[in-house]
Parts: sequence; structure tokens; C-alpha cells
Amino acid sequence: MEAETILQLKGVPARLKSLIQREADGHRRSLTQEAIVLIEEGLLARAASHSLKREQIDEILDRYHQLPTIDKRPMDDMIEYDELGLPK
Repeated sequence: MEAETILQLKGVPARLKSLIQREADGHRRSLTQEAIVLIEEGLLARAASHSLKREQIDEILDRYHQLPTIDKRPMDDMIEYDELGLPK
């Protein structure tokens, strides 16, 4: 069993406390129990969202790396520069 500790929240808007209390009543939990459940659910959802974004980025990179190289010249050979060294 995980060790328990005290977490006190100050300045919670009355509307938010009412919403948490309404959820607590609907789930037959105390205000504290409901707040813990909501925090856990929020953190899990956030972690899943970040994981999903990482997976999406990896998929995009995989597709990019599979694209054929059309022009194999170095970048400096593809871009023409003016007398000031700026791209034309």
C-alpha cells in the first residue's frame, strides 16, 4: 500500500468545489476521494495524450525517412547565391 500524505489546496474557486462535490455525491465518495480520483484521471489522460503525440511524431518521421531522395546534390549546389552570399 502506498504511503498517504496531506495535500491542502487553497484558493479553490467555489464553482470548482461545487462541481467536485456534485461528482462526489454522484459516485458516493467524499470530496477528498473524488478530488483524488479526478487528479489521477487527469494525470493519466495527460500522460496518454503526450504518449500519443510522441507516437504520431515517430510515425511522421518514419514516413519522411521512407521518402525517396529526388535530388542527391548537396544543398549548397541546389541554391544559387548572390555576391553577398544570400540566396537568389
